[in-house]
Amino acid sequence: MKKKFLGGAVLALALGLTLAGCGSKTNDSASSSAESKTAQTTKSAEAKKRTFTDDAGRKVEIPAKLTKIAPSGPLAQIVLYTSSPDALVGISSDLPENAKGWIPDKYYKLPKFGQFYGKNANLNMEALTAAAPEAVIDIGEKKKTVKEDMDSLQKQLDIPVLFVEATLEHMDETYQKLGDLTGRKKENDKLASYCKEVLSTAKKNKEKIGDKQKTVYYAGGQDGLSTNAEGSFHAEVFDVLGAKNVVSGMEVASKGEGTTISMEQLMQWQPDYILAATDAIYQQIKTDATWQTLTAVKEGRVYRVPDIPFNFLASPPSVNRIMGLQWLGKVMYPDEYQGDLNKEVKEFYKDFYHVDLTQDQLAELLKNSVPESK
Repeated sequence: MKKKFLGGAVLALALGLTLAGCGSKTNDSASSSAESKTAQTTKSAEAKKRTFTDDAGRKVEIPAKLTKIAPSGPLAQIVLYTSSPDALVGISSDLPENAKGWIPDKYYKLPKFGQFYGKNANLNMEALTAAAPEAVIDIGEKKKTVKEDMDSLQKQLDIPVLFVEATLEHMDETYQKLGDLTGRKKENDKLASYCKEVLSTAKKNKEKIGDKQKTVYYAGGQDGLSTNAEGSFHAEVFDVLGAKNVVSGMEVASKGEGTTISMEQLMQWQPDYILAATDAIYQQIKTDATWQTLTAVKEGRVYRVPDIPFNFLASPPSVNRIMGLQWLGKVMYPDEYQGDLNKEVKEFYKDFYHVDLTQDQLAELLKNSVPESK
């Protein structure tokens, strides 16, 4: 009996040692597997990132495809809304109240972050960070300090910040870059092609116009005497169109309401066309006795700048000006711009603002904005 018990004990001990050895190998294997999975996950995450060189010459690491983005300000907001609306995690400024029904309600409900640049700079970094964008995108004029500005903002936010240049004459290139940046290449290539065609037509028409260019004045501010001077980023439409801005040789003021002039100066300049930025200014020009001394007013060449959801010419100076270029071409140079304005407006609004305009909306948009039918 003792021998049998001893033999059983020896067998149990041997079995225990064997199992223990197996357990050690299993644990080692599990540990190795876990490390391998971690390494693969890390490698996979790195593979899903890429380096993007922005228009400030900065190399910034971003996800392979951006699905959550935030604008740095109003100008960027418009372009990103046209380019990648569903990727927006917030807005920089309130969307126009008069555009409700033109812009889907869900965009009015997005959190507001404020803007990084300008006299109204009020960026709420906490709100921006809470929305967790994968990148903040600044779009617009290439300022001298843009590299330092982007570096500073990126450091404060600890979120990739990118700059994409956007001038009117190169808007097609802007959309091509955004297509690469966001991964929405097909959608943005379509917008780029649209801009390229409009700009190409404008260039050809400008050559036809030559030295027969007409003069124009943009009436803004509270009394119509604030404007965008020649050379201003906000007055690019006139240059591209081949219209002569009467506010020439004056200091360019891109902030606030622009450059302020006097009625006496305007009387001396006698522009061929006057463009009113608001309904109030339009009514003032049409009814105020002082304005009646201007030839453009006497001869009925005063037009209201369409502005739903955004001003066609300057406020802010973004892709809205591509439509403004076509509209103003038909107002000032109807022989060169002979297409159907209503059709072109509808096409632009569908492709860029993602809305199918009704006839009522079209009529509201173009009220007092085109020559009366003769």
